[in-house]
Amino acid sequence: MRGIYGSKDTRLGAKIRKLRKERHMTQEKLAEKAEIDTSYLGQIERGERHSPGIAIIAKIAQALNVSEGELLSGEKESEFSTPSHAAVSEDIPERIADELRLMTPRQQRLYERVFRAIRELSESRD
Repeated sequence: MRGIYGSKDTRLGAKIRKLRKERHMTQEKLAEKAEIDTSYLGQIERGERHSPGIAIIAKIAQALNVSEGELLSGEKESEFSTPSHAAVSEDIPERIADELRLMTPRQQRLYERVFRAIRELSESRD
């Protein structure tokens, strides 16, 4: 179910709304700066829009003058501790799986072909 309290979509929307209001911007002004439709921005803020793509998140982050990481995490990047290499490596499959779950079946098939090609290239170099 989309937009339920506590969901990733709702938290992202709340973060965008909070940053927008801190900057004394209307939805219309932010949408204009981010070059997206005002109604689309409203849907994102309300958590009604299921996981906007990274390109949209990047546009909104730039319009709000924050990094994508800050927008997605809810923390300032300077507050992050640098993860160890092992922690980053262990997190990669989970992050990939999360991204794949958000994609359409067509996008999933495309990424599957890309991953397969990368694996074949990797195996041919061994």
